Amino acid sequence: MSCRHSNKQQGAALVIALLVFALAAALMVGVQRDFNLQLQRSTNTFFAEQGWSFLLGAETLAELALRFDVDEDAKSDIPVDSLQELWAQPQAPYPLDGIGFLSGDIYDLQGRFNINSLVDQSNNQGRDPNTPLGEAPAQPVGETGETRRFNAEQRVLLRLLLAIEEAELSRSEATRLVERITDFVDLDRNPRIEGAEDERYLSSAFPYRTPNRPLASVSELRAVDEITPELYRLIAPFLTVWPAQGSKVNLLTAPPEVLAALNEDDALEPLSAQQVARIIELRDDGMLNKVDTFIEDVMFSDGATDELRDLVDIKSSWFLLDARVEIADRERRLYSVLHRQGRAISVVHRTEGEL
Repeated sequence: MSCRHSNKQQGAALVIALLVFALAAALMVGVQRDFNLQLQRSTNTFFAEQGWSFLLGAETLAELALRFDVDEDAKSDIPVDSLQELWAQPQAPYPLDGIGFLSGDIYDLQGRFNINSLVDQSNNQGRDPNTPLGEAPAQPVGETGETRRFNAEQRVLLRLLLAIEEAELSRSEATRLVERITDFVDLDRNPRIEGAEDERYLSSAFPYRTPNRPLASVSELRAVDEITPELYRLIAPFLTVWPAQGSKVNLLTAPPEVLAALNEDDALEPLSAQQVARIIELRDDGMLNKVDTFIEDVMFSDGATDELRDLVDIKSSWFLLDARVEIADRERRLYSVLHRQGRAISVVHRTEGEL
């Protein structure tokens, strides 16, 4: 009897031991899982902070490059900002001691068209939003009427939209887009001839209102009526929202599409491919070192260019740094908007998303 009782006790002890072992194993699995998660979080945080430090370093290098350009311009009789200068050259990725790579490029934001220049915001502060702006009078649609219904900047945008060949926009489609983009940024709530204000947007599947203010990001154009994701992808690289006011297009850094938009004052069609090629040849040869050289060119001999003269320049103050860092197969990207005033460089905007 005692032997049988002893066997039962040993069996019970074995079961208890197995239960304790199973519980300990389960706890160890849970502890290991939490440890791995915490280790991964710490690793991700470390690489993110390390990557951010490298990106800020790229920002400092960009400031040095722009400051160096100012010093070089001080030695020149005709200071310009062009694609031949050091800051505009593409840079090879910089190795980071075997842990990854850092790369970055500087772009001239004044080589793009400024959406916020469509309306002179400075002359409309404090106005009644229900009062129409004087610069968008209702004119009959026609060649003369179309010209008079747009200001100089709006005509530049119209020509730019037509110059982007991949967009395949007709004149009427481009005209309607100019009207709707202008309504999106102007300060009044009165729709232009083919524009769109709150009434159209509030009746959409997801109602919203027009901002009626300068845009803070080009990406806001996604919300403009008739701008599809594909169309936005095509036009966004040629647009900017910096600065909020007073921007001029730099003839020496603008891409061909933007150059094509710089036609005579009353023209609604962009420059031809041959005319754009002529401008690019002049600037590549170093002959386009004054605005007057561009304005007095033979291709403008028959048309007025007084408004155009006020829209172009050969110097820039606003730049974009596109910096990328890759560490341990993790990539991080930074867009920095840099404002140069003399040798002083200020960072006015940073984003890791879309500019």
